[in-house]
Amino acid sequence: MNKISNQVFADFLTNKPLYYKIKAVENLKEFDNTAFVDAFGFKDKSFKFFCPEEHEVQTFKTDLVESAHPRLSQIITSNSDELPYSFDAKTRKLDIKVHVLGVCQSCKAKIDFLLRSTSDKEWEKRKEGMTITIQKIGQFPSYEIGLNPTLKKYLNNEDQSNYKKALICLSISYGIGAYAYLRRVIENEIKRIIQDIAELDFDGAEFVRRAYENFKMDFQMSKLIDVINQHLPVSLKELGDNPIRLLYEQLSGGIHEFTDEQCIDKAENIDILLNYVIRKINEEKYQLNDVKKAMQGLRQTK
Repeated sequence: MNKISNQVFADFLTNKPLYYKIKAVENLKEFDNTAFVDAFGFKDKSFKFFCPEEHEVQTFKTDLVESAHPRLSQIITSNSDELPYSFDAKTRKLDIKVHVLGVCQSCKAKIDFLLRSTSDKEWEKRKEGMTITIQKIGQFPSYEIGLNPTLKKYLNNEDQSNYKKALICLSISYGIGAYAYLRRVIENEIKRIIQDIAELDFDGAEFVRRAYENFKMDFQMSKLIDVINQHLPVSLKELGDNPIRLLYEQLSGGIHEFTDEQCIDKAENIDILLNYVIRKINEEKYQLNDVKKAMQGLRQTK
């Protein structure tokens, strides 16, 4: 049995929008009350969340509205012939909605989540190994889809809109749409990302600057990417692969070559990588500006 970690579950509650799905357990054959097959599996899990009372991020812990789950004391075991209460009598598959409370460990403020847990196989086929999927179908206060401040400040208005549309597509598991919008963002922003890298101070920056000037005359992006492949700031080089090249490669090939699930994976990975690259560029740019200001200040006080 492979089960998601508490950290992944915490990220699911904190950062994922409504209707987002995640595989919680794979190859489940032996049942216990921690495998999300009943309400009990959602209890006593810690996560970070913005507290609506204290207006800052606090540690929350999950609890259950016990009146909504009167059968909490019933333990589901895999050797039972009787269909468990959390399985649908018609489909014979797991299908349970769980009202989960997130309780602030500082002030006891509450966040409400409505989660749905389903299986891919019928109860009678449990010995073959089930996959359990959980989905967020309700939340109060509501989740607002938006860009983080760094990304919002960096992207132009068109790409902010494209990025938000991609996140909305991801929230409803529409992978092809999410991938298409993020490809558009990459296509629009890749030149500016490289230009910003060229303006940083690092070993090899002069080669990137020269290549970028050549690009403005011949418009051959592949040649520019080849140079970038050899010269990167340390903060991007430490990844072990060239993130700029990986982002650029997403523009080749047709979207419909991939399944919707593959597009979801690609879109999620692009989201992580773009956020990282832009954050690192901004950090180095501001550090460079701070150093220049400090040097200027010292020169003026001579």
